Amino acid sequence: MKGLTLTRLRNTNFKDLYEKLLVGKIDKQSDYQKLLSLAVIFINEKNTDISRLGYRIIVFYCNLTKDYKPLYDIALNEGLIPIVKLIENSEKYKAYLSDSFFNSFFSSYGENYKNESVYFSEQQKELLSFFNENINQTVSVIAPTSYGKSELIISTLKSMERGNVCIVVPTKALLFQTRQRLIKSEIKNLWKVITHPEMYNAGEENVTAVLTQERLLRLLRKNPALSFDMVFIDEAHNLLEDNDRSVLLAATISILEKRNSDVIFKFLTPFLIDETNLKVKYSNYSPESFRITEYIKTEKFYIYDFRLGSVLKIYDHYIDNFFTLETTKKFMDDIEFILENKTRKNLIYLNKPTDIEKVAARLLSRIEDIKSDQIRKACKELSDYLHSDYFLIDCIKKGFIYHHGSVPDNVRNYIEHIFSAEATMNFVITSSTLLEGVNLPVERLFMLDNKKGRGNLKPAQFKNLIGRICRFSEIFDRNSGRLEKLEPKIFLVVSEYFSSNANINDFIKNSMKVDKKIKDEVTNVLLENVNITQNNSIQKEEADEFLENFEPGIISNYNKGHAETEVGKLCFMNNTTEIDILTNENLMQDIADGIPLKSVDNVEDIFNIFADLFLPFIKAEEKYNNLNRLEYKESRRFYQMFLNWRIRNASYKEMITSFLRYWSKVEESNDSDVFVGKWGDKQREGFRELWTDIRYKNRVQRVNLAIVRIKEEQDFLDNTFIKYIEVINDLGILVDEFYEKIKYGTTNKNMITLIKNGLSSGLSSLLVSNYSDEVEIDSNSNTILLKPSLIDRMTGNSENDILIHEVRYNSRLNNSN
Repeated sequence: MKGLTLTRLRNTNFKDLYEKLLVGKIDKQSDYQKLLSLAVIFINEKNTDISRLGYRIIVFYCNLTKDYKPLYDIALNEGLIPIVKLIENSEKYKAYLSDSFFNSFFSSYGENYKNESVYFSEQQKELLSFFNENINQTVSVIAPTSYGKSELIISTLKSMERGNVCIVVPTKALLFQTRQRLIKSEIKNLWKVITHPEMYNAGEENVTAVLTQERLLRLLRKNPALSFDMVFIDEAHNLLEDNDRSVLLAATISILEKRNSDVIFKFLTPFLIDETNLKVKYSNYSPESFRITEYIKTEKFYIYDFRLGSVLKIYDHYIDNFFTLETTKKFMDDIEFILENKTRKNLIYLNKPTDIEKVAARLLSRIEDIKSDQIRKACKELSDYLHSDYFLIDCIKKGFIYHHGSVPDNVRNYIEHIFSAEATMNFVITSSTLLEGVNLPVERLFMLDNKKGRGNLKPAQFKNLIGRICRFSEIFDRNSGRLEKLEPKIFLVVSEYFSSNANINDFIKNSMKVDKKIKDEVTNVLLENVNITQNNSIQKEEADEFLENFEPGIISNYNKGHAETEVGKLCFMNNTTEIDILTNENLMQDIADGIPLKSVDNVEDIFNIFADLFLPFIKAEEKYNNLNRLEYKESRRFYQMFLNWRIRNASYKEMITSFLRYWSKVEESNDSDVFVGKWGDKQREGFRELWTDIRYKNRVQRVNLAIVRIKEEQDFLDNTFIKYIEVINDLGILVDEFYEKIKYGTTNKNMITLIKNGLSSGLSSLLVSNYSDEVEIDSNSNTILLKPSLIDRMTGNSENDILIHEVRYNSRLNNSN
């Protein structure tokens, strides 16, 4: 006899009864009884989808009726101990529980799942046991957000006595977040956490490094004898993608295994269909896998499409049907809809930073200022640190923040802290920067776009974003936890920010239909499961060339070229992928041979050398336009200004003022167009909208443009142009002190050590100048310790709260007397 499946269930009249529960319109007790009976039958079915549907019915019933006895019983049977304990310990939920022997017995049994102050579910505990039992094996863990992947790293480090460990994270934001967690975990042998390649001293042992793949590659380049015993790959699903960073991550994994054939990899990801897709070419590991199959949160998806009139629908991904909800209100626009349906902490998702700020401006005009001393203080600190006309300040006054890659890093960390700590902050408007492990206490998601970059969010990305809503730490908090959060609400609000041809019904069905067979999209040419075709063969050849020139011997029977010149070898070692190195290395070497050693000590000469030595050989592809723009003297002068600011350690205020002064002069000229990249609204010479007419921008708009442009140009220098400076320096052309100023904005050894430890140049300068007695700096070992009295003194001296938060966030405080 065939078992029950969702396909078979959809062909019954079950959906009529289920719809009443879904929309909260049950008016007969007998209907509740039928649903509970069906839920019990479903939960005991072998088909996982049907079993989860039974649990979903129980959650909906309990939250609708406030009778939590059925959920308590199911949670006990399924090992969902956090739910059990929240019901037991909350006056709000335990009214229906009896003081029976069995309840007391099972309550005591649940104490076995307590980990410090947190209760684990059965599979969380199994996951920890699996990780500990396989500590010396390569493994992959596929577990949704909130399942404690960070705790796995911490428990592993606590159990290790010796060995070099690296944690590879996808973003700079996660560098500091991960480092902070490690430091606060009081791991016995953890005396130093490396987040910059320069923090490592040759020959050091028992190193713990938290690095992006780019920083890890630089560390390996500078230290050819360095290897790691264990490597964690966080957000490992990124490995599957077809982009430069994913290929670089795969290459780095190959290099790590080449240096230590016994290296142990730990792949951590919230979503992956087939763990064999994590296998990198030219590697020998075969990971054991642990997959979380528990079902605790059960989402509700709402669609309000302004293109199709005022109709609110709910999509059920089990029944695969859209149900129309009765609404008495016709909403004027997307902002009104969001304000009507918001809760305490809300996330608004958009793809483009420009759209994020447009929505922020519209939201700003529709809500009142909030009254909060903490908010007033935050606004003052941001005014002092950046500029009083910064648009973000006006947003914070209204109780929300926006969050994208062009917000300065330490400002972004600070406003995330404000959003988390201040109850009156209701909204964060963000892009896909939130996909990569950044954790904020949000309860409801409003999707105003379904894209990431130029394509739609992939099902895994969409599910990863949804996983950021109603995290376990918020659902099961002893003081503020609420079981209503087991039903995260996701609203797809289709308005002007969706593509005009976006089919939202197809998008959500393709992403979320429970029994739809989804495959991993594996496109990284350095993965074993990717076929090499005519379309990707050149990319594969380039990846192979890089690997063999960076770490010879990785590819057996390699019959392509190796760099023969010094400049060619250095270009490979610094990953200058924008140049076809083997074709052009001899020409570049001839040019390099004509440049005197230790002859360059100024910014203008650096750009002139770049223009002669590298620029003629940069590939003529759109993604390299930022480098190719340096063909123009005006562009080179612009970046010379930026590099000089870096060398002088200029403040944001000074840089903003300089932009405003320059734009005031441009405004008076015949041509008042200025290049602003993706923030542009005007085309020139057939190019995309990369310019704007500065005459039509008011002061607030100009300040905001200045801040985002400063951040983006700093990122260009740090992530792209710096590679060419490294090659020039490795060729022996730069004066040593000048190179230090480029890298760190100073030649002061103490400041350099602070910067290497993750502190901003502004904070480092302040600490060295005014608080040197509160800081223990060892420049030889590249370590720092800050005394507990430092924060009190900085607070007493009314230092900027952004800098004080940076101290708390990035540094280990020395608690010794």
